[in-house]
Amino acid sequence: MKRSSLIILAFGVVLGTAIGLLLNPLVKSEGHLQAAPWLEIAHRVCTAIGGLGTFVTLIIVVRQFRLLRNQSELVQKNIVTSMESQLYARLDSFNRFVFEHFQEYDLLDIPFPQQVSSDQRSKLHRMCELGYTFFEEIFKHHMRLKLEESEDWDEWEQNLIHFFRKSYVRGYWKTVSTRYAKSFQTLANDLVVKMEREEAVAK
Repeated sequence: MKRSSLIILAFGVVLGTAIGLLLNPLVKSEGHLQAAPWLEIAHRVCTAIGGLGTFVTLIIVVRQFRLLRNQSELVQKNIVTSMESQLYARLDSFNRFVFEHFQEYDLLDIPFPQQVSSDQRSKLHRMCELGYTFFEEIFKHHMRLKLEESEDWDEWEQNLIHFFRKSYVRGYWKTVSTRYAKSFQTLANDLVVKMEREEAVAK
């Protein structure tokens, strides 16, 4: 006899037995009908299996939630790492530009506007705008996207203050500030006012 035939035969026997038991689920006991022992046992077994299944399902759901949380934290860390890499790449580009044009960078300490050549003025404006957009991006990451920790932002803010201490940077900012986000405008304008007040007191 083939294996498939044996499987069909076994399935038929089990199915027939189950149907037979279902057709006579009640037995008489002292004149009263009560559930057959096999039916009560089957009920208890099914209830136990159902309870165990519910418990196992709960454990699986909890583990899935924990896994999703870990995955979310990992994705967030990857995003922050990628963002930090991009910021430092931009900083390296800005520093390279300053190094290649160090003579013009030194001119940022002069007041704005100053009588400089048109070529120098173009480079000075380019340096200022690179700095503005760079620090605006960091500020947005910190305030809007919440991707910068407070400690990291404190470090970047010190660099921002150092940049705005240059007279030409503050002067040129007043002519182009409306191009930038209002929140960053507020931050930069407050810095400019504070620095100019300090310089007035020092004089």
